[in-house]
Amino acid sequence: MACRGSFLQALVLCCLLLESCMAVRAHESPSHPAGTYPIRQPTTRPAGATVSAMPGVAMRNTAALPAPAMPSVALPTLPPSYELRVSVHSVFDKETYDVRERERDGQAHHSLHSETASLACIFDTFTNEGFTLDGMKCGRQKDLPQRCFSSDHKRRPYVSVAALMSFLSRHNASVHQESLGAVEVSVWSAAHANMSVEAAFSNISLPDDAPGAESWLTPLYFSLAGDGSVFLAEAGNIELQYRVLAALPLQDSVADLTITPPGVLCPIDERKYLPKLANQFTLTMETVIENLGTIAYEHQSYDSEEKFVSYTYRPHLHAQDMMFVHNVPRRENFTADRTYRVVHDFRTGVQYIIDETSSNCSIEYIPLTALDATLVDNQTIRLRHASELISLDPNSFIYKGTRKIRGILCDVWIADRGTRKGQYSTVEIYFTHDSWSVEFEVLNSRQRVPVGLSSYVADVRNMKEWSSVVHTFFYEYSDNHPSWDEFDVSPCLKRINSLFLLLTLNVPYSELAYYNLEIVKNSIRNAIASIAGVSPLRITDLFLSSRPGAAELDVVFVLLEKPNVVDEARRARVLKLRPQLLMADAYKLLHDVNLKHNVSIKLDLSPHKKLIVTIKCGSLETTSGVLHPSKRHKSLRFVQAGYTAGSMAGLGFSMAILGTCVGIFIGFLLWKHSSAIPYQVTD
Repeated sequence: MACRGSFLQALVLCCLLLESCMAVRAHESPSHPAGTYPIRQPTTRPAGATVSAMPGVAMRNTAALPAPAMPSVALPTLPPSYELRVSVHSVFDKETYDVRERERDGQAHHSLHSETASLACIFDTFTNEGFTLDGMKCGRQKDLPQRCFSSDHKRRPYVSVAALMSFLSRHNASVHQESLGAVEVSVWSAAHANMSVEAAFSNISLPDDAPGAESWLTPLYFSLAGDGSVFLAEAGNIELQYRVLAALPLQDSVADLTITPPGVLCPIDERKYLPKLANQFTLTMETVIENLGTIAYEHQSYDSEEKFVSYTYRPHLHAQDMMFVHNVPRRENFTADRTYRVVHDFRTGVQYIIDETSSNCSIEYIPLTALDATLVDNQTIRLRHASELISLDPNSFIYKGTRKIRGILCDVWIADRGTRKGQYSTVEIYFTHDSWSVEFEVLNSRQRVPVGLSSYVADVRNMKEWSSVVHTFFYEYSDNHPSWDEFDVSPCLKRINSLFLLLTLNVPYSELAYYNLEIVKNSIRNAIASIAGVSPLRITDLFLSSRPGAAELDVVFVLLEKPNVVDEARRARVLKLRPQLLMADAYKLLHDVNLKHNVSIKLDLSPHKKLIVTIKCGSLETTSGVLHPSKRHKSLRFVQAGYTAGSMAGLGFSMAILGTCVGIFIGFLLWKHSSAIPYQVTD
C-alpha cells in the first residue's frame, strides 16, 4: 500500500505517546478512579517471541509465531454528537494544518486553521448544504463537506472522518490487530476505485457515561491515498495523513454550531425585520475601541415629536467613524481633548455646539451632511426617524440569531456596510430577546430594547481576523420624553439678550401637584413658544409659583433672543420651517394676545390625561432678573423653605421655657445678695 510506511511511522509515534500517558496514569491511579479511561491489558507475549526492529517499540513477530485466531471486531461508528481535532499533513502539497470537526443532530461545523488560512463550513449533514467562511467572507455552498476548505487562492484537500468511516464500512474493510508496546491497536483498511484508506483505533474506550462510548474506540490515525475524485469534486491524486489530537463527546449545542462568528454576514432566506426604536429616547453609550484600548462614555437624547436631538461629541473618537450617530462634519477649530454638547433644533434648522469645559458656543445651520438629517430635496432636510439613526437602512439588516451580550440574551441583526476607503466593514445591532424585559422607573417594563451595536472593519475581506472592532453598549435607556435640560441652549443665547417675564394661569397648584410637574412645565413651555412665535428652546428657566389661598398659578420664565446665524450661504431649509421672531417682536405678540384674549392651553398631566386651562387676561408682566428664582442663592432658598409653621411653634415654646429658667435664676441671685435680714427668730 502506498502510504503503508508513513502510516506505521505515525502510528508508532501516536502509540508511544499513548503508552507514556498510560504509564503515568497507572503510576498515579492504579485502581482507575472515576473519570479516567479504562485500559484493556495487552495479550501476554509468548516465550521466544522476537522483538520488532522498529526502534523504541516492542511488537510481536508474526513471522516467528503462528498467527493466533483473531476475534471478529466490528468497525467503530461515530456517535451522534462528537468533536474531533486532527492534524492533517498533505504529502503532495507539503502543508500541515489543524482541522476541527463538530457534529450534532444533523448539523456540522468544520474549521481549518493554519499559518496562512482560516476556513470553515457550517452545513446540514442530510442535505449537504450550508455556508463556507473564508476569513470575513461568507457564501452559500453545496456538496459539503467536500468543498469546505476551498478558498479563492488555494484549495486544501480534506476528507471528513465521517466520510472515511463510511468508505471503510461500504467496502468491507479488513481488520488486524497490532500491539505497540502496552497498547493494542486495531487497524482497518479498504481499497476501491484507485483509493485506499486506513484507520487505526486503540482499545482504550471513552468513559462509560459518554454518548456512544460502548461502540466507539479511541481513534489514533487515518490515512488515504489515491484518486481524489472518489471523495472530492476535483479530480487528482491526493495523499493525506491524519493524526488525531483529541476525540471528545461534543458539549456545544446545535445553536453553537450554526452561529457564525461576530461581524460575519451570511446570506439567509429567513426574513426577520429589525425592531423599530421609540420616537423618543435617552441613553448613555459606552464605546469600547479594541484596537486603541480605549473606553469612552457619551450621552444622547432624541425627541421626534419636539424635533430635537442632543448628543455628546468627542472629536478624537468621532474621527474613528464608528459611533452610533455621526452628526458633525470634521472641523479644524475643535480641540481634540475636549467634549462638546451638540443640539439640533429641526424646528428652526439651527445647530448649537457648546464646549462643556469653557461654555463657549457656536451657532450655525444644521449641515446637509448631518446623519440625523435626511434630504427631502437638494436644499431641504428633515429629522430622521430613530430607526434611521443607525447610519444604515433598517431593511438592509439580516437576522443572524441569538447571542449573549453582557450576560443578556439578545437577538442579533447584521448589515454589510460595503467597502469604503479601502476597508470592508459590517455592523451588528443587538436587541433584548422576547423572553427578557427591561425595568423602567417603577412597575414599568419594556421588551425589545436595544442593547448595543458593534462595527467590524477589515483591510481585505479574506483576512483571518478583523483589523478594528468597536463595540457600543447602551445603558440607562429610557423611551420617555427626554428632560428639557438635555436640550438647554441658554449658554448660547443668554449672552445675546434675555427678558424675564411672568404670567398667571387660572388653575390652582393643588390640581397639578399630584402629576408629573416636568410634563406640565413642558406643555406650558410649548404653549408659550407657540403663541410668541419662537422655538421652545428660547423659553428657559421656567418655574411655577403658587399664592396662599389663591386659585391661580404664576409662571415665571425667561424669553431668549433669536440666534444670530451669519453664514446664510450654508443654510439648509428645514421641512415645515417656522419663521422665528426677534425677542422684542415675540414679546409684543405675546403681550397683545394676552391683553385682548383669554387664551386656552392644553396641559399634559400624564400620557393619558389632559387638562384645559386659560391664561389670565392681562397677566403678562416683566420682572427683574434679581427676583427670578434662578438668580436666588441656594442657601437663601433653603432657609426660606425651613421656616414652616411647625418650626415657628417649636421656636416659641423653646423661648418660653428658656425665659422662665432665666427669670428663676436671676431671682435667686437677687435674694442671695440682699443686705437686709430676711427673717427673725424669737422665743
